[in-house]
Order: sequence, then structure tokens, then C-alpha cells
Amino acid sequence: MSITDTKIIELAQQYLAKLQSENERHFAINKPGVGEDYYDYIEGLDSECDSIQESRRYGYQNKQVEADLDSFLNAEDIKVDRESDDYKLLIDKFLLAAIEACYERLKMYKGEFDFDLSSTKLVIEKPPVKHRAETIAIQKEINRLAKEIMDKYPRTPKNALADEIADILSAEKTFRKTPKYETIRKNYLDKFPNF
Repeated sequence: MSITDTKIIELAQQYLAKLQSENERHFAINKPGVGEDYYDYIEGLDSECDSIQESRRYGYQNKQVEADLDSFLNAEDIKVDRESDDYKLLIDKFLLAAIEACYERLKMYKGEFDFDLSSTKLVIEKPPVKHRAETIAIQKEINRLAKEIMDKYPRTPKNALADEIADILSAEKTFRKTPKYETIRKNYLDKFPNF
């Protein structure tokens, strides 16, 4: 399955926000003591950041970031071949987010980070959107219909696909409220053209 560049960036930004939230939580709860413990901690954290940066620069494997990426892909129900260019781009962006978050954590402990409640990830983090059962059922049906149409006519443009699906759904009258063509095109065809 192919994934859009926009979705790749969106996932990487979500990952960065998650790491920044974990940084703030970690900093609030865990304080290394002044003296030897503090300097050992700073040195270890600096090495960790350098290691992530080398993973990105030289293509070394980073098991933690790869596990996080797989977790994000599973949560989004996205299947990407590990040997594909999309996966390589995903891992690159996730490593970039991990580098940024790691150096941010290092700045926190060095006292170089400006804390501001209006920008903290812990305050502005939004709860996940919960979709109604009917919305989920509509999305599944639209994906099924879109796959059938795209398998049969692979060059179908997105507008024509949305129009065809709207016609089928209104004829079937399966749902209490059938989405219109424009709603289908804007909100339900995120996986276009690969359903």
C-alpha cells in the first residue's frame, strides 16, 4: 500500500508531539541529583541523542523508533512494506522527530529550555476523536465500494469515484443519513487511490 507524503508528515508530527509530552512528564517526575549523577545523566542523554542522529545519518537500525513507527502504523491500520520507499521515508521522518525530541529533553535538563504552559504538549493535547458506530460503518462501506470500483476501473478520478459511491449509497439506502458526494470526496476518500 502506498502512503501520501502528507500522511507521512502527519504521523511524524504526531510522534514528535507524543515524545515531547513524554519529555515533559519525565522531566517533571525524574530529577537527577546535583553532582556526579547529574553529569552522568547529561552525558548519557547526549550520547543517546547522538546515537539517534547517527541512525538517521548512516542508516543504522534504531529498534525503539522502528517499534514506535510500527505501533503508529498499526493504530492507523496502514500497511507499508518494510522494503518500500514509503517505509524508508517514514523511518527517516520518525528518526528526525526522535532527534528533535531528544535534544529538547537534553535542553530541559541543562536549563536551556523555556517552559511555557501555553505551548506545553500536556496542556494542549486533544483526546482522540471517537467516531460514532454509523460513521465507521459508512467509512467501511465506502472503502469497500471504492476498492471494487478502483479494481475494475483503476484510472477513475477521485471526483468521479465520489460521485459513483454517492449514487450507490443513496440507491441502497443502507444508512440512516447517506453522505453527499462532496462529503464523501472530502472526508471519506483518504486512501485514494489505494483502498
